[in-house]
Amino acid sequence: MSPEEYVGYENLIGFIQDRAIHRLDGDIIEIGAYMGGGTVKLARFASSFHKKVFAIDTFDPAADGTVGRGGVTAGQVYQAFLEGPSMFEVYRETTRGCDNIVTIRKDSRQVSFPKQQRFCFGFIDGCHQKAFVESDFSLVWPRLVPGGALGFHDYKFADWPEVTPAVDGIVSARRDEIAAVEELAGRSGVLTLLLVKR
Repeated sequence: MSPEEYVGYENLIGFIQDRAIHRLDGDIIEIGAYMGGGTVKLARFASSFHKKVFAIDTFDPAADGTVGRGGVTAGQVYQAFLEGPSMFEVYRETTRGCDNIVTIRKDSRQVSFPKQQRFCFGFIDGCHQKAFVESDFSLVWPRLVPGGALGFHDYKFADWPEVTPAVDGIVSARRDEIAAVEELAGRSGVLTLLLVKR
């Protein structure tokens, strides 16, 4: 199974369509692009609505030192899917021809946007440590338009145990700003928790 199938990008796009999120102002942002398979799916969808996809990633598998079950790090898992070329080389080849992708090759904590930048949809699947999940939320949420949605991948996923308490803490603290909360399963059953902004 390819990495993007664990996410279920078709299900994410279906969610966007069902709620007409693509009709809202703003672009799409993805934190944690990995090899670009899901980024391309988002970009092809977004291009029909003249939207950009901002993809943020260090493209360094070792950068995510989150320790999962059995002591295996997220970086080791990512590296296992690569066969020779670097992650960025694979990403560049995968996304070739998509002219509405803005690639930001940085640690997401070092990224900022101008005040006028708005997003209608965001997807967080970057570093799985609590501090990163919270930081990624803080980068996207203030720029998310009302009615827009922000998804957190690996929710309730035992391999990365810091994600769920981080997301639950965000939901609890921002309850008044959230219109709806929905769990969406990828093909592998791994959940994405989606927050719709009030």
